[in-house]
Amino acid sequence: MMTKVMTLLAVLGLAGCASAPLPPYQIDQAQASIRGAEEVGAAAVPAAALHLQLAKDETLEAQKMATAGDQRAVLVMARAQSDAELALGLAREFKVHGDALKAGEDLKAVRARGNP
Repeated sequence: MMTKVMTLLAVLGLAGCASAPLPPYQIDQAQASIRGAEEVGAAAVPAAALHLQLAKDETLEAQKMATAGDQRAVLVMARAQSDAELALGLAREFKVHGDALKAGEDLKAVRARGNP
């Protein structure tokens, strides 16, 4: 009888550790950051595209880890969100830099025409 109870407790203990659910808000935040990076054109900026792909890969990996019960899934998902936010920032910086260069060229054109 005692062996059956111990076996049952062991099985229940393992079943309880079978998964480590990720907080839904963390999944949503990472996916929102990925979408934001995609919307500003991160895929067209080489450095941003690298971090965007890392974020996508890490999101999938974190979900697999959570399913397998690995407690580190939360950390991997946090890294995915950080990479997505970095991709977003790099894409925005690229666009702002391009806009600044265009404004400088426009200013040179105005000065070349002799207009104040």
